[in-house]
Amino acid sequence: MSIDLRTKQGFEDVKRHLDDRPDEVLAVCGITLPAKRGGTILIDDPRGQGKNNFALWLRADGLSWKNYTTDEKGRSLELIAYVNGWYHLDRRGGVEAARYAVDRFGLGRINNADLDRDRALAKEKVEQAQKDASAELKRAQAWAFKTFMEARPILDSAGETYLREARGVDLRAAPFIGPRGGSIAPHSLRFLPEHPYVHRDKAGNQTARTRPPCMIACCVDRDMKIVALHQTWLRADGRGKAVFSPAPDGTLQPARKVFPSSAGAVLPLWKGTGQGGVTQALESFKNDGVVETLVLTEGVEDGLSAVLAAPQHRTWGMISLSNMAHVAGRLPEFTDAVIVHQQNDWMKSAAVAQFERGMSAMRATGRMVATVAAYGGKDLNDTLRGED
Repeated sequence: MSIDLRTKQGFEDVKRHLDDRPDEVLAVCGITLPAKRGGTILIDDPRGQGKNNFALWLRADGLSWKNYTTDEKGRSLELIAYVNGWYHLDRRGGVEAARYAVDRFGLGRINNADLDRDRALAKEKVEQAQKDASAELKRAQAWAFKTFMEARPILDSAGETYLREARGVDLRAAPFIGPRGGSIAPHSLRFLPEHPYVHRDKAGNQTARTRPPCMIACCVDRDMKIVALHQTWLRADGRGKAVFSPAPDGTLQPARKVFPSSAGAVLPLWKGTGQGGVTQALESFKNDGVVETLVLTEGVEDGLSAVLAAPQHRTWGMISLSNMAHVAGRLPEFTDAVIVHQQNDWMKSAAVAQFERGMSAMRATGRMVATVAAYGGKDLNDTLRGED
C-alpha cells in the first residue's frame, strides 16, 4: 500500500486527497449544502446537537468547519471523525478517520508515481487558492470601504430616527455634543437611503431583491482600516428595523448582516470623553504611560447604550460573540482593563459557551476583566429603554 498511515506523510497524503474531493466528503458525512456556496455556510449540526450552529467554508483548497456551540473544528479529515463520533479520541479521531477514508475512497490502490504527481499538483493548487482567496477578500474589503465613504452622515437621516425613536439613543444630546454645541456623533455610523438586500431561501437561492434604507457601521482591523460593513436595514420611516417576509420555504430574513469576513475586526463606536484616537492613545501610553479602560459590547445599539452609561471610556462593538476571542488578541497596548457587556442569552447554550471562551481569551491577556450583565431585557439597550 502506497499510503502508509504509520507515517506523517501518509496522513498528509490522505488529507490532501480529501481536500480534493469536498463534495464526496460531505456526501459520506450525510451533509447536503444549500445552493449558495460563498462565504460562511451555516447548517444544523450534522449530529443533531444544535440548530444553525455548524459553519462550513468551501474554498479551492478544500473545506473547513466549526461547531459554534462546542468550538470543535477542523477540515475534511476531522469532519469525518466528528460525524462518526471519533472526534474525542486522540488526534481528534484522525487515525480512525484516515483508515475510514483510505477504505471508503480506495486510496490504498494509489501507486507511488501518482502520489508524487499529486503532491506536486496539490502544492500549486494551495498556492493558487491562497492567491485567489486573498484577491477576493481585497475586492470585498474595497467594496466595504467605498460603500462606507459614499454613504451620508447618520445625522438628519432615518438612521438617526431609528436610534432615537426605536433604541432610545439621541445623537443630539450628551455625550454626543461637543464644544459650542457641535455634534460629535460616532463617525463610524452612516446611512444609505437605499441599500441592496438579497432575500434567500434555506437552500441559498435568491428569492427577491429589495433596496430598503440602511444604517451602516464600519468594521476596522487592528490598523483601524475599514475591512467590513455592519448593515442594519430599516423601515422607511426609521422607527424600527425592516421586517422582511420569510422566503417561500419559511426561511427568516434577518434585518442585520455583516460583509465580508469580520474576524478580528471591531466597531469603533466611541473614543471616550476627552480621549484621542488609537494612534494618539498609543503615543500617550509609550511616552507617558497613560492607560485606559476599554468597554466591549456585542453590537451597535448596546454599544451606544454603554457610551451613554459611561462616556469616559473608549467603546468598541465586537460584532458577534464568535468574534470575541479574536478581539482579545488585538486589545490595544494602552488598555489595562476591559469591561465586557454580556447579553442575557442564558437559554442559548451556544451563546453561553462562546461568551465563556471569549472571556477566557480576555483574561489570558493579563488585563483586569469585568463583566456587566443587563438587568432588564436582553441587553444594555433594553435596560436603557426600560424593557423587562
